[in-house]
Amino acid sequence: MEKNNTALESKYHSKLNGDTALIMGMLALLVGVEGFVLYRILSETWEIAGNFFYLYVIFIGLMVAIEAIGCLSVRKSIKNHMFEFRYYD
Repeated sequence: MEKNNTALESKYHSKLNGDTALIMGMLALLVGVEGFVLYRILSETWEIAGNFFYLYVIFIGLMVAIEAIGCLSVRKSIKNHMFEFRYYD
């Protein structure tokens, strides 16, 4: 029984690594899209937005921080409950 349990744990940790890669990919996609949107806004309105550039930096920084916290909490939740709910079966 112990050998089967070890194999199951190994399988679950392998799948968790895959989910972690998906979560990090999602975060990278979100940051990339937000960066592109910020670039488009600043390139079109630089005469006005140049004076308030620090506000854009603060806003984007807060958005990225909130998204990163959310993604990390999703990973933590999956890790905490993966054996309990048989998530990967």
